[in-house]
Parts: sequence; C-alpha cells; structure tokens
Amino acid sequence: MIRKVLTTPDKKLRDKSRDLKSSEIQSKKIEDLVNDIYETISSGEYGVGMSAIQIGEPVAVSVVMIRPTPNRPNLENFTKVYYNAKIENVYGEKEPMWEGCCSVLDDESNPIYAKVPRYKRICVRYLDRVGKEHEDEVDGFLAHVLQHEIDHINGIIFTDLVPKSEIVSQDEYRSILGIKK
Repeated sequence: MIRKVLTTPDKKLRDKSRDLKSSEIQSKKIEDLVNDIYETISSGEYGVGMSAIQIGEPVAVSVVMIRPTPNRPNLENFTKVYYNAKIENVYGEKEPMWEGCCSVLDDESNPIYAKVPRYKRICVRYLDRVGKEHEDEVDGFLAHVLQHEIDHINGIIFTDLVPKSEIVSQDEYRSILGIKK
C-alpha cells in the first residue's frame, strides 16, 4: 500500500527510531511495513531510499532502492532492506553530492536540493530480514544514500547539514544539472 509521506515541519521526522528485536523483523507487521515502503518509493520518480519514520513508523527500518532516475540515469539497480543500521566507521574525506528528500518540500510541494557533504566510504552494521547481523563496507552513491537514511532514523534531515543559503529549488536544481522538465 502506498503510504502518506511525512514532510517537514512534522515533528515526528525528528523522532529517533527504535531498534527492532530479531523476532520483530520477521513479523507480519514489519514485513507489511517494508512492502509499503517499497510501494511508496516505487510510486515516485526520483526516490532511491526511505526510512520507516518518513511514513510515521518510528522503527529503524531503511529501504534502499537505487534505480536510474531523471537526474541520475546511469545508476544500476540495487535493492536492500537495512534493519537497525548503524555507521561503524568512516573513511577518507567527505565529498558533497546533490540530495533531495520526499520529506522536505518547498511551499508548493516541490522537492528542494542541496549538495550535502558525506563520507565516500563507510562501514555499516545492520540486521538482515532474518535478524542476522552483517557489517559491510560500502562506497560511492550507496554510501551516500545509506548515510541519508541512517540520519532519518536518528531524526536528522539533510537540510540540517548545509547552510540555508546552499539549498536550491527544484527549478534551480534542474537548471544546474541541465535537466529538462
């Protein structure tokens, strides 16, 4: 089921999500939640990830669903669910990359964007669908997306990480990247 996405300034987006017990991960309730997140992401043209808190569920579930988008047509498909994700280590310098978020819109309900500095490579610890713990080192776009989603489960929004003067409208963003409407 496609769910309503919370948008700023909804205070629920600032809540810290609680970790799930292994037994909860395999429950019908959480399976349904993950399916709802998949459907909600799929219903949009741009999204590549979503955390449960964005649809009002304060549990540490993040779905990454990387796929080609109008602004990143060369992305390769990658889908994974991360339960209780935590960044264990970071490597190298931060590198800015454009970000938007379906929970952060302007007054006309259009997304806004900013170049957010994030680590190019991270080590992430998480549980899988059966509650087994994993630790993966990831880099590039996936590392960037995971940092964005892990921020969500900690009540942090990407606009918290950049000066307000660096946030641009959807039209400005498209113009900068040369994307036609």
